[in-house]
Amino acid sequence: MKKKIKSKPIFYAVCLPELQRIAIDSGYNLLVHGSMSRDLDLVCVAWIDKPIGHYELLEKFRNYLGAMKSTTPDGKPYYSHSVLGGGRDSYIIHLNYGYNSFGEHTDDSWYLDISFTPQIK
Repeated sequence: MKKKIKSKPIFYAVCLPELQRIAIDSGYNLLVHGSMSRDLDLVCVAWIDKPIGHYELLEKFRNYLGAMKSTTPDGKPYYSHSVLGGGRDSYIIHLNYGYNSFGEHTDDSWYLDISFTPQIK
């Protein structure tokens, strides 16, 4: 029996160097956290005193990846947001949603889960 090719880690690994370049140019160091088997878990750490804002960096990532754009009713970019342990702000960039031929959601979504560590002010 042939093993299924796990394409998500390959795709995420190919995207990573450019995402890191974008982050560094924007004042952040970008680290991988996780296996990349389901999603790409990233951690952004401010590398200068005044990096660009979270939404600005997320938009740069989204534009590079050609990811789906979500907006608020007033047209501002929207990303699912939560606050995690240690005060990290976490956002999701959806590359696509997984649906089967019946229109039912599957777990074949491709996305980035990006956390920003808090800055000391």
